[in-house]
Amino acid sequence: MNTDILRLDAPSSRLFLALQDDLDALFRIGLEGTADLLGLDRAEGTVGRVGLLAVFAGVNAVASRALSLTAHDAAHLEAALAVGASRAWLVHSNDPGQEMSIWEFLLQAFNPSMEPGLYYYPLTTQTKAEQARVAGEGLNTNLAIAASIAGKIDEGEGHVMDLAPYLLNKLWGIGYFLETGPTSDAGQYVSLLNQQGFPAVTREAVIALHAGSCLVSGGFLGLLAGAYNFTVNADAAVKPLGLRVGEAAVFWPEVTTWLNPDSVSVLVSTRVAWSGLVWSWAGIDLPVLGNTGSPEITLGSGCSVGIMIFSAEITARSLGFPFLKGSMEVRVGGRCSIGIEGFYGEGNTMRELREHPAGPGAAAFLRARL
Repeated sequence: MNTDILRLDAPSSRLFLALQDDLDALFRIGLEGTADLLGLDRAEGTVGRVGLLAVFAGVNAVASRALSLTAHDAAHLEAALAVGASRAWLVHSNDPGQEMSIWEFLLQAFNPSMEPGLYYYPLTTQTKAEQARVAGEGLNTNLAIAASIAGKIDEGEGHVMDLAPYLLNKLWGIGYFLETGPTSDAGQYVSLLNQQGFPAVTREAVIALHAGSCLVSGGFLGLLAGAYNFTVNADAAVKPLGLRVGEAAVFWPEVTTWLNPDSVSVLVSTRVAWSGLVWSWAGIDLPVLGNTGSPEITLGSGCSVGIMIFSAEITARSLGFPFLKGSMEVRVGGRCSIGIEGFYGEGNTMRELREHPAGPGAAAFLRARL
């Protein structure tokens, strides 16, 4: 839980991402508690656990879709304001002349059979690249959710209930780019990059990148193994895939396809840990469609010293000020900790534009480990 969840007066995409984290924690508790109550926490309850996982994953998928979709559209609004729009707002999908609040959007998003609303912003002086940034920001938010889940698995906090929100958000781009029509953000994104002089950016090419990224990602493979392990061995924990060499562990990379203002890029990131006390991560984000310029590099490291946990990372491209992110955490008792996370940049990296469209900021957080 972090302080973004308290900003009910000014809801942002980060608020709904925080709600998503808390919802996932509740589903974890619910699955394990129900399995224990029904006597399915023993090895012989395989068939029952399959049914239990299917029910919980199905309900979690509906709830996760509502929160993920709301974060998706909130990010569109934030990106529109970031590129200079004087105002950005939501309207009902069946009545574009009627505005709706983000909370009304969230309530309607729990109905998976309908599109709850659409976003609008006035086009004035925005360039094609800026318009493409707005069009792609929603999907980037979904992909950030999946990447966050994969990171938690590598940190030893993976759970079988992560399967539904991970797959929902990791594969969001496939259905997204299959949609057609005048309100399709994916269609608009492709058109805007084509207008910038990049005809290689097509729906089919982007769909293939999203599908391939999922199939080779450590989060996807680890969650499949975790689901099998839960049904067979009654163990709900999802262990990260990787190679251990002495005290060091190198984890299977996570691969993500991102939508940028003038390119579609593929980020390959991995993590290394030593004895659970020191860990580092690195990623290379390479534009593969559109403006295939210089890659973007991320390097980070963290360490545990007594009750304190520190981490810092930097993301840089060839020119301009890099994007910086850091956190400090204090353990309180055996399972709880409090901390603060902050990030700063000047808009020179692909990562900053898509993960933090509202600009630099900070948040305090409270974490309880199950």
